[in-house]
Parts: sequence; structure tokens; C-alpha cells
Amino acid sequence: MLEFWREGTMSVVTVATLNLFNKMGRWDERLPMVVEQMAALQPDVIGLQEVVIADQGTTICRLTNDRLAGQPPYRIYHMARPGEGASVEALAVMCRLPVEAHEGLDYLLHDCVAQRLRLRLGEETTLDFYNTHLYFPPSATQERLTQARRLLAWVDTWAGATATVVVGDFNAYPEEPTVALMKTRFASAYEEAHGREPDKTWPTPVNTFDPSPPGCLDYVFVAGARVLDAALAFDVPHPSDASLYPSDHLGVMAKLDTR
Repeated sequence: MLEFWREGTMSVVTVATLNLFNKMGRWDERLPMVVEQMAALQPDVIGLQEVVIADQGTTICRLTNDRLAGQPPYRIYHMARPGEGASVEALAVMCRLPVEAHEGLDYLLHDCVAQRLRLRLGEETTLDFYNTHLYFPPSATQERLTQARRLLAWVDTWAGATATVVVGDFNAYPEEPTVALMKTRFASAYEEAHGREPDKTWPTPVNTFDPSPPGCLDYVFVAGARVLDAALAFDVPHPSDASLYPSDHLGVMAKLDTR
């Protein structure tokens, strides 16, 4: 990242996604773990879902910047859910790249939204970064497919970026039509790196009440960039409590070459 600021260009970027599970499930204990693992990963841009808009994202951003003092700071960009959830829950992107635009999309279905930022990587290089959270429960396959179609139509309204990344909690298992649709336009970074999707990104023991089948629900989709590496993130439990993780989801990260 410092190379970007010295030379005015950047070709390799680290992107990530994490559903925070808002403030449920021992949040006071999870917060230091999120910050610690964020500072260790140091993504250039990360999409967060289930963010309590009042203070959760801004607190993570501030504490991470404190941990990384002297490095280019993160800024956070929120997109609230519509309707009754507007004052409660949002998407958020933490980013330390120059941002040229920030917009939101209302899916007009189940109060779900998406957000996108155009990021400047160099004089002639940009990255369009999309963050989303599709509808739950597992049975709602048609609703998620409708949302994914609307998302891809929105992607088509922006043109000219060097690379495009779509991240988030899709609430869709790899065999679902929503994931198949996304893969008609994008490569899944984890699958590119490992030949398959992870066994699961949800749940961790933090979630004690949802009986839905475990599996991979979180993705980093990439177009216009080469995947150098991809892995699970925010996947380290507390050293003295194996039931405590940063969230009820595991994150996904990818290192991308946009040359």
C-alpha cells in the first residue's frame, strides 16, 4: 500500500468480505478480535455486512487505524437498509484507496441493498468494488436470484473500470442458481485459487440458534484481474476459547493483480 502512495500507481490489491453478525453473540469480546485480525490482514478494501450503522463500523475503522498508526488510514462508507431497518443495520466498506464515487442500490425486495465504490489504483487504472448481502433464509432461492439479476444489471450501468470485484454474504450455497449466475460473469476468487469453494464460511460457534445447514455463503467474485491468492479470513478463534470467533461467519480474502 505504501508503494501506491510513493509511486502513484498500484497493481496488486487485497480485497475481503466479512459479515459482522451485528452486535449479537458476545460482541464486546468479538470486537478486539475483529480489529486484531483486520490489522493482520490489512486489506486495501473490505466489504462488511450486518453493520450497526450508529457506531459499529466507525469503531472498527478507528481502532484499526489506531493499530496501524503511520500507515494510510482507512475510511468507512455506509449504505443503510431502507425502511424500518435504516437506523439499525447497514452495509459498509472500509477502504484506504482513493474513492472517486460511492453509490447504493435498493433491491426493492426484503429491504436488501448493495453498494459500490470506484477506486483509483493509478493514473489509468480503476477498480469497481461492490458489496452486498442477499436475502435469507435458505429456502428463498428465487428471491436471491432476482436480487442477483438486479445486481448484475446495476454492474452494467458502470463501464470502463480495469477490474470489478463483487463481495458479500450471498446467503447462497455453491450449488444454487444465484452462484451459478454470478459465475457466468465473474470468477470466484477462492475457487480460482483452490479449485473449489471452501467447505463452509458459516456458521462458527458464535451463532448458537440458527439450525440452517452449514456451508459456503460468502464470496469474492472477480473480473478483469488475476487471482494471486485467496483464503478464509477472520477464521482464528480466541486463544483460550475455541467457541469464540470474530463473527458467526468466516471472511474471505483475495489478492488480485490488476495488470
